[in-house]
Amino acid sequence: MKRFFSYKHMSLVDLGKKLLEAARAGQDDEVRILMANGAPFTTDWLGTSPLHLSAQFGHYSTTEVLLRAGVSRDARTKVDRTPLHMAASEGHTRIVELLLKHGADVNAKDMLKMSALHWATEHSHRDVVELLLRFGADVHAQSKFCKNALDIALDNSCHELAEILQVAMQNQINTNPESPDTLTIHTASPQFIIGPGGVVNLAGLVSPANSSKSTVVSAEELITADSVDGAIQQVVSSGGQQVITIVTDGIQLGNLQTGTGLNQPIIVTMPDGQQVLTVSDTEVAEETVVSEEPCVKRPRVKEEDDAQIQQTLSLEDFQEKVSLLKQLEQANREAQKYRQQFLKKEQEAEAYRQKLEAITRQSAKKAA
Repeated sequence: MKRFFSYKHMSLVDLGKKLLEAARAGQDDEVRILMANGAPFTTDWLGTSPLHLSAQFGHYSTTEVLLRAGVSRDARTKVDRTPLHMAASEGHTRIVELLLKHGADVNAKDMLKMSALHWATEHSHRDVVELLLRFGADVHAQSKFCKNALDIALDNSCHELAEILQVAMQNQINTNPESPDTLTIHTASPQFIIGPGGVVNLAGLVSPANSSKSTVVSAEELITADSVDGAIQQVVSSGGQQVITIVTDGIQLGNLQTGTGLNQPIIVTMPDGQQVLTVSDTEVAEETVVSEEPCVKRPRVKEEDDAQIQQTLSLEDFQEKVSLLKQLEQANREAQKYRQQFLKKEQEAEAYRQKLEAITRQSAKKAA
């Protein structure tokens, strides 16, 4: 109770400073008392709010108290970082989830146009990355230096995270109704379309020069196709269709036995039914293909050397700015430390002054 009444005589500026210190230290009761005494939600010299500090230092209960009290969940520092950026960067999964459940912007970007997903990937926090993806983080979002989360994972050799991000990237493409992956084929001869797990050179299977209705695919042409770890079995149904099914028994592609008059429609399907395409002679086929690609590294091909040089320079600038941002945060920590020491000295001086006043009053009474 003494502490409660002592806060009554403090200025709003001092109350705001005390609230920042209590949030940084995770002192829930202190935070409640200060807010009950009218402590404002002020920030420090870097624009860091009490919620930023509690999220950065992993104080879950303090973060919850501040959110319920109405502190802005998307408050920004002078470098545009939100509490979600702080928690994701430090790997505090529970706080990230708490902020997201209270409506924090999962795709908010800071001064470097980096989202919480970028920062979680940068620091290899897998749990946070998976959580952000579940809450709809944009895996395609690019930073100021044209880097998405997958690029950062590959640059840092985080192959496990890269696989997770690539699957999420593919899922976001497949679930986007505005950009379906539509395949249109104009052909006068049967075509083979083989999806994930069976990569075949179409030119080696079907001769582009052959425009007649009767197309012969020889065994030699099949052998020239890229080898895959699967066998191809041929089944002719009663309806006169040619059915080719990919199975995974380890037999090489060249073992296929072919017919000599494949002028029937051809159906190519994957074992799990992911991809099906039927093309008959002189037919224009249009089919929407939705397939789940395996988790492999993306081939990143640069067309010009100038583009590679520009990317290298951009990466260096990016790393330099990240380093400066870290130095700025470290400077903030040091400033907080010196501020606490200064406040302690002020309190000692105040106590000494009160003692002097008491001694002076006692001397005056004795003289009287």
